[in-house]
Amino acid sequence: WYQRRVRVALEHEAEHKLATVLLRFAEVIEEVTDSLQPHTLCNYLYEISTVFTYFYDKCYCIEKDKATGEIVTIHTNRLLLCEATARVMEKCFELLGIKTVSRM
Repeated sequence: WYQRRVRVALEHEAEHKLATVLLRFAEVIEEVTDSLQPHTLCNYLYEISTVFTYFYDKCYCIEKDKATGEIVTIHTNRLLLCEATARVMEKCFELLGIKTVSRM
C-alpha cells in the first residue's frame, strides 16, 4: 500500500499537526500488536479524524476566486497530506475488518 517517499513542505501549524499524527502509524501498530488491544487503533483513528477535520477547516487545498469561481491556487502538499490521511485510515479500517467506502 506504500509506494514511494515524497517530501512535503509543511507551512501551516495544522499541516504539521496532521503529519505528526500520521507519522505515528507504525508506532500505533506496534503498540496494538504488543498489547493485543485493538481499541488503541480505534482511538488512533479518532485522533486522525479530529486532527484532519481541524486541518481541512484551516487549510484550503484548492483556492478559488470568489467572483469567478476559477481555481487560483492548488496546494499540492496539502493534497498529498489528504491522500496520506486516506491511506492510513484505510489501512487501519482494514486491520479492524471494516470495509471502507470510496466516496462520501
